[in-house]
Amino acid sequence: MKKITAIVLVLSLLSVACERRIRYEQFEPEKLFSLQELYQLKTYRSLEEALESPDSVYKLLIFNQNLESVPPKLFKFRYLNVLELTRNDLTSLPQYIGDMLYLQDLYLGFNNFSKVPDVIYRLPNLKRLIIENNKLSVIPTELMEMQSLEELHLSHNNLREIPERLYGMRNLKVLKIDNNQISEISPGIADLKNLEILYISYNQIKSLPYEITDLQKLRSIYLRGNEIPREMIDSLRVLMPKTKILLD
Repeated sequence: MKKITAIVLVLSLLSVACERRIRYEQFEPEKLFSLQELYQLKTYRSLEEALESPDSVYKLLIFNQNLESVPPKLFKFRYLNVLELTRNDLTSLPQYIGDMLYLQDLYLGFNNFSKVPDVIYRLPNLKRLIIENNKLSVIPTELMEMQSLEELHLSHNNLREIPERLYGMRNLKVLKIDNNQISEISPGIADLKNLEILYISYNQIKSLPYEITDLQKLRSIYLRGNEIPREMIDSLRVLMPKTKILLD
């Protein structure tokens, strides 16, 4: 039995050691595109076509393919800025995804993730993470320490609370936590000074803290499907005239 255990351990270590890694000679800032530039670049929807010139691929969509694992050849796309793996059957990501220095947008919606993959925490330039319609029950500390994030989409999961640490994500502009089981918004939300859009519809929220009125950049709050008194909503509309408070 001990010999079998030792063999399994050795094979496991060899497997980790042999995992693909993406190697860079240097960081090339011109390969990190702005949002406007990305709109103008070609979007590849065929893995086969993209593999014909992998170093020229910046936007790759592998959508609705019923994948249970990420295609191994994905490591060839060193300069990906946008990667969409929406509507598959993924539960994990390979280690080399964490090596993608240029990755800014990662779409993982409609998969089977029960936790946020650890490799995501290594992405230094990630701005938008969409991991809605999965099976997340907690927001991990490591994710909340990613100060590069500007958009965090966690809708349609199994979240019951917003950890106080999340309010330290000072660069967040969009936070989507609708369709969960959240019952409370802390006064700490006032620390999200750059927040522009907040989705908290279809939770179990019965009131909002007065401190939410400190969010001067907030353009829209989506509140439908909660138990917030109408009087409170009317008061917020008076106190926040520049913010759309939406019940639709």
